[in-house]
Amino acid sequence: MDTLLLHHCCLPCSPKALELLGAEYKITGFWYNPNIHPEDEWQRRRTSLASYLASLNIQLCDGAQADGQDWIKRASDAPDRCAFCYRLRLEETARMASELGISHFSTTLLSSPWQKHELIRRAGEAASQKHKVDFVYRDFRGVYYEGKNIAWRFGSYMQKYCGCTFSMGDLP
Repeated sequence: MDTLLLHHCCLPCSPKALELLGAEYKITGFWYNPNIHPEDEWQRRRTSLASYLASLNIQLCDGAQADGQDWIKRASDAPDRCAFCYRLRLEETARMASELGISHFSTTLLSSPWQKHELIRRAGEAASQKHKVDFVYRDFRGVYYEGKNIAWRFGSYMQKYCGCTFSMGDLP
């Protein structure tokens, strides 16, 4: 069975992606989200995900610890913050997959109906070419709410925004 490094943005986006990709690949989880602010939000999301993956006996690897303030500065200067953020996270995922000898990578960002799929696809394909690791694109939006319900039943932390400081302004 081929291997896949799955970048996780949060637990609610993860269950169905894990289930569907797990039918084709041996999955290793990957946590790299320098965009998530504040620190306690980052920690809640990571802890929730780690507990869920442990319950499935799926290993979770962490990306390089990033400076959140540096991310805010770089994202503020980017002409398209979302595209910048997708590129940063998928570039690191592809780099880590290559370093670990994992043949494929993907992201649970593809589960969210609020994320920009075409930008994610382009970022994944560019990272794939650079690191010679195959990017697996799947549109999981149709099963997002089913996965969110699984996460809720698990007792997961259910965040209310994408994670970046800029999206906090979108809160109701």
